[in-house]
Parts: sequence; C-alpha cells; structure tokens
Amino acid sequence: MLFRLGVKEDPSEFYNFEDELRMLGLGLRDSLTRLIVVKGVRRIGKSSLVRVGFKLYGVRFYVFFDTRAIPVVSVEDVFVLVSRGLSDLMRRSSGVRGALKSLLSRVEGVSVAGVDVRVRPGRPRLLVDIVEALGRVAEELGDRIVLFFDEAQDLAVVPGFSRLLAHIYDYVDSVKIVMAGSEIGLLDRLLGRRDPRAPLYGRPYLEIEMARLDRERSTDFLLKGFRELGIEWSRGNIEEAVNELDGIPGWLTSYGYYSYVTRDHSAALKRVIKEGALIVRREISAFLEIRRQARRRYLSILKCLSLGPMRWAELKTCMEAQIGRAINKSQYTRYLRELRDYSFIEKTGEGLYRLADPLIRHAVARAL
Repeated sequence: MLFRLGVKEDPSEFYNFEDELRMLGLGLRDSLTRLIVVKGVRRIGKSSLVRVGFKLYGVRFYVFFDTRAIPVVSVEDVFVLVSRGLSDLMRRSSGVRGALKSLLSRVEGVSVAGVDVRVRPGRPRLLVDIVEALGRVAEELGDRIVLFFDEAQDLAVVPGFSRLLAHIYDYVDSVKIVMAGSEIGLLDRLLGRRDPRAPLYGRPYLEIEMARLDRERSTDFLLKGFRELGIEWSRGNIEEAVNELDGIPGWLTSYGYYSYVTRDHSAALKRVIKEGALIVRREISAFLEIRRQARRRYLSILKCLSLGPMRWAELKTCMEAQIGRAINKSQYTRYLRELRDYSFIEKTGEGLYRLADPLIRHAVARAL
C-alpha cells in the first residue's frame, strides 16, 4: 500500500522514481561499480529506494548500518552498529550463515553465538579484518555482499572511517558499498569530492540524486493511494495537501495515512504539520546547539525563506532586516553553505534559495 508508513521494501509500495531505481539496479549488477551514493533531502525516500532496489534486483546478502538508531555517533557506537548489522545478516540469510560464522569466529575481537554477533572495540585493524572476512564469504558463495550505510555522513566524525571505505573500494572486490545521505554537503566531504587529500578523492562512484515530486506526481501519488484504499477524496483536499507538503513523499504518505484513519482532511493535514514540525524543530535545534552565537542569524535566514524562494542579495537584505544589522559577505556565505550542507535549504537551478523541507516554515514560525 502506498500509504503504509515506514521504509518500503516491496516495489508495489514504492511510488515513481523509476529512473532512480533503474540506475541503482545497473550499479548493483555492474561489477565495475564499487560505490553507489544516494542523495536527497530528509524523508524523500532514500532508504526505501535502496531496500526496494535490493529486493527488485536480487541482492541476497547485505549488511545494513542505520546511523539514525544512534543519536550521536561515537567510535564505540560504530562497533554496536557493526554487531547489529552482522547479526541481522545472520538472521535474514541462512545461505550465508555457516560460512559467515566460520570466518568471523576466526577474527580476534569477534564472537558469534547462534545468530548473534558481538564485536568488541579495541584492535585498530578489527573493522578491516571483518570486511575482509565478508569478502571471503562472498567469494565462497560466488556472490557479492553489499554494505549499506544509511545517513552515512554521520559516520564522518569517526576517525579512520573514510580510510576504511577507501580500503574496501581498492582491495575487497566482492564487497560493494552503498551510501545514502540527506546532509549532502557533509556527505560530499566524506567522499572527498573537493579535497585531494581525502582517502576517497578521485575514486569514481555512481551518484543517484532524488528530487521531490512535482505537483503532478504528488497529486497522482495521493490519488492512487486513496484509490487503493477505496476512498473518494476531493481534488481540493489533495491540492491543499500538495501545496503544504510540497512533494516530500514521507509527509504525503503520513497525510494519506491520517486521512484514511480519521476520514477528515483538515485533521489529517494539521496532524502531519504538527508532528512534522516537531521533528524538524528537533533537527534544527541540534544543528544550532553548537552554533549558539550565530543562532539568530541562521534562524533569520530560515524565516526569510519561509516567505518564499529568494536570490542571494534579496535573502541577505531580508536577513539583515530581521536581525537589525549588516553582515559581511563572507559570514553570510558561510551561513548559507552550512544550511545547505545540512540540507535545511537548497539552491535551485534558477539561482534561488528555498527551504528544503516545507515544514521548516512551521518549525521556525515563532523561533526568533
């Protein structure tokens, strides 16, 4: 069902993005493609794209690392993620279980009890040894193992993580890497896109960028979802929801679900906006927590863009009017870059800045 909440795995529940799915399939099946990067703002459907792609293109063996399960990622947390990911693979894939248990048990610092894997932090080469063990398992099976890092940019703070990725890329041919991220600027830094000193710099990868649905596809998504549920929903209600939620599939899905539960358009839309604004507000608060001195300036930019898309100079004028003082160009440019890096704002092909998520407008309405 299109309005089923959560990450999708069934292709029948995943709306549109056929081109992105096709690109992902080509990358998964191509032996020369070592690294696949999926980009897009929060709640656009990156995790669903990858999980649906795994099912659609017959990826039997993958290890899933979900950094969202950990509020602040530390070195110790990486070993928790690895333990969970390997245990999940053992539970899901009986075909890999025997070989995986045999090879992992030989790695110092790893213990296996049934389908539960525990990785103890400490040894510098431990993660490399684990990945190389996975590579040998894949070779024994005549297949590939895919490592899927969701919200991968959160792992950039872990010392040596990018070097580990570069080692896998260069030396472990039977292991493929898929990374998804919403904080696109931070993800680019992890990939070393503009830094020749970065471990991954210069290594080709397949990049898939997911854009929000346009008005026509957003409307079609809601119409099809309601049709699946046998509900007649007015075109006016759908148009209002599309106006408010602006092509973000996660919010449109929530609206469809609450409409189904309540049979009340206004109540459903208000609930999505209220709950979504709280989620977005927490994300913005976390961003501002380490930027307290410039907090008001960042918020003023977001409030200005709540009025609508603006060009660079127009936005600077609005920001300065909000805070009551002039800001030099280099500072202002840095504020914009950081907000873009964390995907709170985005720049269109027409040179306009706009909010990346429509619910940011509600999240910062009374923030100053």
